[in-house]
Amino acid sequence: MATLFNDKIYSQEVFQQLTPLLTPFRAFASDISPTAKQKGDSVIVPLFGNTSTTTFTQASGVYEQDGGSISAITVNLDKRDITPVSLTAQQLAESSAGGNLDAFAYQMASSHAARMNSHLFAAITTGSFGTAAVSTAIVNYDRDVLPLIRKAHINAGVRGQKSLIINPDVEANFLGDDKLTLALNRGNPEAMTEGNLGRLYGYDTYCAPELGANSISLVGFATGRNAMAVAFRGLDDVLPQEEYAAVEVLTDEESGFSMLYTRHWNRAAGKWQMNMHSLFGFANAVTNELKLLVRTD
Repeated sequence: MATLFNDKIYSQEVFQQLTPLLTPFRAFASDISPTAKQKGDSVIVPLFGNTSTTTFTQASGVYEQDGGSISAITVNLDKRDITPVSLTAQQLAESSAGGNLDAFAYQMASSHAARMNSHLFAAITTGSFGTAAVSTAIVNYDRDVLPLIRKAHINAGVRGQKSLIINPDVEANFLGDDKLTLALNRGNPEAMTEGNLGRLYGYDTYCAPELGANSISLVGFATGRNAMAVAFRGLDDVLPQEEYAAVEVLTDEESGFSMLYTRHWNRAAGKWQMNMHSLFGFANAVTNELKLLVRTD
């Protein structure tokens, strides 16, 4: 079977397309490891903060003052998703020879990322994160809302890395504004050439198509890293590897996201079963760091 299909190349193709789609998870504090865990286990994600600066006064204890804190957020690994593909031996032989399985790789990545993001977005509600910072009709989501978002974060004391996640409607409004897209205003042409908004008003800005199915008409959110805590774990040690033709643990070096690809023969159905697995969870942390954007129409 190895002469017909390269599992490592295929699984890496899926994973390389999947990780950029998981941008919303990168916005938060994380504990990400390939160490295998079972669904239902918990992981402790540390949050660092609460430092303060005072006037230096020469005294015996000036170098031994207390300050700063590490908060422990418990994240339950309660989300386990799987994306399956089944192929007969003939289909696999015919497709892999021509490189046509790239289409399946894209579909697996897109479907898996959408499922994972939808879990995350369903948890972002006014009940957890308070009244929306911006609440207006979708047509009013233009560059004028950006200073309002920034002001809300500054007033909340949020500093450091910040992200702005928006749905396609808001992104379209921003891309239609030449003050935000023209290279002469931005110093680079990416907004026009790639549709990439990049950084806006101090925010790493990304589009997430899954936003919109949320119960509060969520169209976006701006967040600091400590608003939520996320955790990923691998799954390879919980599977009987002798029953699989391929088991590939996939870890993104930049983000640390870890997932699992497997392939095995289904004797009863006469098919090869290919699956992408993920095990993860998230929990609210410093909720004041996340500002909601909702639509009223």
